[in-house]
Amino acid sequence: MPYLDGLGAPLGGIPDMAGVSYQKIANPAGKVCGMGNPGQVLMSDGQWALDVCLPHRPHATNCLDQGQYRMSREDALTMRYVEHSPHALLGSIVIDCDHPDAAMRAFQKPSDHPAPNWVAQSPSGRAHLGWWLAAPVCRTDSARLQPLRFAQRIEAGLRTSVGGDFAYGGQLTKNPIHASWETIYGPALPYELRDLATIHTPRQMPRRTDKAAGLGRNVTMFDTARTWAYPQWWHQRHGTAGAWEQLVLQRCHAINTEFTAPLPFIEVRATAQSIARWIWRNFTEQDYRARQTRRGSIMTDKKREANRVRATKFDLNTALAMAVR
Repeated sequence: MPYLDGLGAPLGGIPDMAGVSYQKIANPAGKVCGMGNPGQVLMSDGQWALDVCLPHRPHATNCLDQGQYRMSREDALTMRYVEHSPHALLGSIVIDCDHPDAAMRAFQKPSDHPAPNWVAQSPSGRAHLGWWLAAPVCRTDSARLQPLRFAQRIEAGLRTSVGGDFAYGGQLTKNPIHASWETIYGPALPYELRDLATIHTPRQMPRRTDKAAGLGRNVTMFDTARTWAYPQWWHQRHGTAGAWEQLVLQRCHAINTEFTAPLPFIEVRATAQSIARWIWRNFTEQDYRARQTRRGSIMTDKKREANRVRATKFDLNTALAMAVR
């Protein structure tokens, strides 16, 4: 039984979609490669371009040293490197495997990680490995932190499993449908986040900025900056939104400099804008006072100790005067 692509067509012939052809035109074999069980539906160029690549106007470039630029999807999909997920949503987990046997690390059995949906490798064998998520993870200030932190742990486990590069930023990936890379496609179906857990998935990620890597840098910056920004808003509430956004950006930039491998400025700016705009839009003086009142009413061990010290505090001079009577 032949391998099938994600559109139900025999592998090697990708149909035109909406008048645009995503036929692979120049990998070394002259066709798309695939890895899977006989009869298994594999991902295709067309499916990756239409379903996996989420941004409406992705950042893309042909040369990383010359910077990246936002452009239309049609133009971005002709570039060697393309943004696979917008800043607001994490649609895929991509690992940079900087080893000449990256494809074997991705698909060899037995392995403790699920097969990636695609592997885009250079002639040297080094590759980007991608796992497509069935439910994208929200990364804005309005997001729930538990799924984001879980995604951070999943990424760390996959990176350890295949020996990935801890310094990889994760924003741009090798474009699987570009002629510069030899692409090996895996399963066409996306993964639930919990299905990507491995024996290497950590139970908890370090919070220190100098130990953050990959998606963990985004989470660390997000947590640190928003915690700092909440009380700072009170002092800046009579200013302008632009001045407030610039202040949060400066704080995010300072956090980014503490990382061993700093994030690109584009991601730092996007995180700062997300935090600053959400707080400016949702905070009022009445809500802020109510929030501080609720926080003050929560009794913690630190507060209990402070109350105990305050209750047993005495004046030394008064005590000495009473002692000599």
